[in-house]
Amino acid sequence: MNTGLKSLKDEELVRLFKSGDEQAFDELYFRYAPKLKKLIYYNLGDVDESSDVFHDVFIRVYKHIDSYNVNMPFSSWIYKIAVNCSKNYRRKSIRNEVLIEKEKININTARNESTPEELYIKNADIHEFYRAVDSLKDKFRTVFLLRFDHGLQYRDISEITNCSERTAKWRMQKAVEKITDYLKDRGII
Repeated sequence: MNTGLKSLKDEELVRLFKSGDEQAFDELYFRYAPKLKKLIYYNLGDVDESSDVFHDVFIRVYKHIDSYNVNMPFSSWIYKIAVNCSKNYRRKSIRNEVLIEKEKININTARNESTPEELYIKNADIHEFYRAVDSLKDKFRTVFLLRFDHGLQYRDISEITNCSERTAKWRMQKAVEKITDYLKDRGII
């Protein structure tokens, strides 16, 4: 792969890809694959289903990249596609085993990448936290995950979720309140 591509901005890579440079798309893929896989997984909770949706996202990106406006942040555009594909898939399928699989993977991740705070929290508390996040309505869960897990700015979240920045902040506040109430009700906090 062309190492010069790594230093380019996303929007520059899109321009190159639109002009026929396939390696530019490969670079975009490698930049966003880990982030999008994680986001989609947190929305769906199943590894296999997440993988299917992840591939669907990049097929859509590839097919519809001509509709992308290079004057806008690429990250917002691709996250929006991932969120929408996840929502569409979630609406179509009802799963009973999702929470169990999500907890197994998240506990393993927490053990492998533990911060001092995570070391302090018991496994049961981690389970309850993810149950609390999973219990949120889609609009609150999406904002929470984009902000908490991906560290996106509210301006980017508002673009991805088609709402105002103020609404994104309000949804984050409500998500945190709902998670806190959930954990208080179970004696976790």
